[in-house]
Amino acid sequence: MLSKPKAYSYVRFSTPEQARGDSRRRQYKKAIEYADKHGLELVKDSEYAFLDAGISAYRGNNITRITSSLGQFYEFVRSGKIAAGSYLLVESLDRLSRDQVTEALPRFLELLNAGIIVVTFGDGTVYKKSTDVMQLVMSIFHMARAHEESAVKGSRVSDAWQNKQALARSERRPLGGACPQWLSFDGEAYRVIPDRILIVRRVFELTVQGYGQRAIVKMFNEEGVPAFGTEKRNKSGLWGNSSVAKILTNRSVLGEYQPNIWIDGKRRASGDPIMDYYPPVVEEELFYAALEGRKARDVTKATKPSINFNVWSKIAVCAYCQSPMHLVNKGKPPKGSKYLRCSKSARGACTNKLIRLDRSEVVFKEMLAKLNMAALIKNDLQSLRGRISELDGRIEDMRTKLNECSELLMVHPSKTLAETIQRIETEMAEMQKSREQCMLDMSSEYVLDKSSFFERLDLISYEGRYLANRQVQRLEVMVRMKHDEIRVQYNVMIAGLPKFVYMCDHGKDIVFVPFSMDMLKTSIRQDDMQATGLVFNHVKMLEAAMASEDMAEFKDNLPENAIGMTFNFSNADNDRAKKSMREWLDRTINEGKKPRTRK
Repeated sequence: MLSKPKAYSYVRFSTPEQARGDSRRRQYKKAIEYADKHGLELVKDSEYAFLDAGISAYRGNNITRITSSLGQFYEFVRSGKIAAGSYLLVESLDRLSRDQVTEALPRFLELLNAGIIVVTFGDGTVYKKSTDVMQLVMSIFHMARAHEESAVKGSRVSDAWQNKQALARSERRPLGGACPQWLSFDGEAYRVIPDRILIVRRVFELTVQGYGQRAIVKMFNEEGVPAFGTEKRNKSGLWGNSSVAKILTNRSVLGEYQPNIWIDGKRRASGDPIMDYYPPVVEEELFYAALEGRKARDVTKATKPSINFNVWSKIAVCAYCQSPMHLVNKGKPPKGSKYLRCSKSARGACTNKLIRLDRSEVVFKEMLAKLNMAALIKNDLQSLRGRISELDGRIEDMRTKLNECSELLMVHPSKTLAETIQRIETEMAEMQKSREQCMLDMSSEYVLDKSSFFERLDLISYEGRYLANRQVQRLEVMVRMKHDEIRVQYNVMIAGLPKFVYMCDHGKDIVFVPFSMDMLKTSIRQDDMQATGLVFNHVKMLEAAMASEDMAEFKDNLPENAIGMTFNFSNADNDRAKKSMREWLDRTINEGKKPRTRK
């Protein structure tokens, strides 16, 4: 007995209304009836259930999307999983495609050339590879008509939507129920949802405090904070990273509405945002502070929740290879401890050794004092820091707009765009001046009493540690760490220039070594000279430091005998120095051998 030819049903509909209606059942029922009537075996295995629900065929999304069922059907045909001579049952050709004929026809012919028999059971037409020319012409006609219908419908919908946007701009007329998830529409105006506003504000506040998206998601899910969205869209009812990200990047929280239009299949902004369109739920200062905080964390790398924020994050690098120093936990004391480790040494590509975290945290605290971080204990620190974060966020936002306008200007030169770019550049310059002034205000005091500074300094809480780390990063501080058989050393660089070093020879106390007159003066002001070592002619350096009138009140802080440092280098350091010297000599000799060009 001969086996029946296999048939596969393809069902597609594009709107939610069709999903709630009878479209799916109707199409599948007709396919079953056709198969029974013509002696076909309709394959009902779930792997071969080709359904594209809520997907338009106007631009070929039902084929090109990774998750599309029709695209999967094509792949099965190409791989031979669906054999030649099989049937594809569809209600009509417009279920397969509403794309332009030049796109739709080659795809259709690909199926026919592969031996697939396409049946449109709506009109009973059967398309085969041997289809006569007239039938092929009719298929092209159906494709063209389907595309034209979708184009007209899309144009009408687009016109209607643009009219709504125009009224929103001119009269502040509501668009309807389509609004941010923390608002509701009562038929006349948008109203805030009190419980959701508290959640939105908390997302921004936690971000400013240093919590990343994953940390916020974990916190909300553990606390049972209700997630936004309907059960249909979010069946789990849990928060996800994208949920938090959408809130943080949505300028609707400021009350703005940005009209958009579709150009070449891409959504683009249509004109400037409409201000004060929605009820604002977050202040601009908080919005931009959160924006700057996300940028500073680089989001993808620094969002792990931690009881104690790593104060050395994005500050500490290996002195040998410049790779980041990562925090590693080697177990609980007394046998184990936490360390900073060169990321390359973990893979055997660097000789730097582990550096104890507890000793490094002492150095970090001392470094804050030497950098005169009085701002960290100022009463007005919160407002100054918030203003700097706000300005950083605004500058970043303006930089993005500037790049977008510059790209558009290259493609579409216009006077308006050129004027917009000039305006943005002017505003950015003004913001940068304001930021610099805030930074001066934050660093306008010296740390004179280290004991008092340490008592008031918060390096216990997550927020305090995060904020101290951010303040150090703002000064462009980079600390190059190394650990060899002689000492642990912390070379502190500011904007790429060496400023001072903390050295701890094994078995000895930490010594502060200043490389500039300002750093030496800081040590004298803090009465810290007993733990300060001078590399150069220490007598003359001290005389020069005390020569200015502002240092007269600190003369009693000078020790009777200043420490003169004598460096002993490890064998590895000596080998590196010799290698660098040889390389320099080779370059110098080679340069001397090059023929000189005549002028």
